[in-house]
Amino acid sequence: MSEIYKIATLNYNGMATPLRIAMLEDFLQKQLIDIILLQEVTRPLFVDIRGFAAYTNINTTGRGTAILTRDHIQLPNTVCLPTGRGMTADFQNVTTMNIYTTSGAERRRDRENVFPNELPYLLWSIPPSLLFGGDFNSILTNLDATGHPNHSRALQYFIRGFDILMVS
Repeated sequence: MSEIYKIATLNYNGMATPLRIAMLEDFLQKQLIDIILLQEVTRPLFVDIRGFAAYTNINTTGRGTAILTRDHIQLPNTVCLPTGRGMTADFQNVTTMNIYTTSGAERRRDRENVFPNELPYLLWSIPPSLLFGGDFNSILTNLDATGHPNHSRALQYFIRGFDILMVS
């Protein structure tokens, strides 16, 4: 029988104050989270979060992505995008992909570029199973938004091209 792991995703938004870090640690402990995908990370180390190992990918502008796991969970074969916008790691025959794309209408072209031009690098081999999470700042249908919908054709083509099943 397979083990069950609790996985979460959170736009970290650079929160590096001791109070916010304590809140994140409290959330992880109370919710019994095993793996968390973080976006907009600004710190390379998370040693102050007890019981977790951190795999980070921060670009030259000081922001990026990270995956935190309980200490007993190892993530071999971590691959990072130089832009800091994404990373993958293998865990028990599942490739976990964590991505972040920019928000705002003025950054639409940049956001649309990530899916066809950067993410395939992370999937240089077709994984047997893929967990695809993060903050896309895009939607596929109007049902995915409460405010102004920000559709992404590039995300839609990426999902279809890799035959990804979306669940929520």
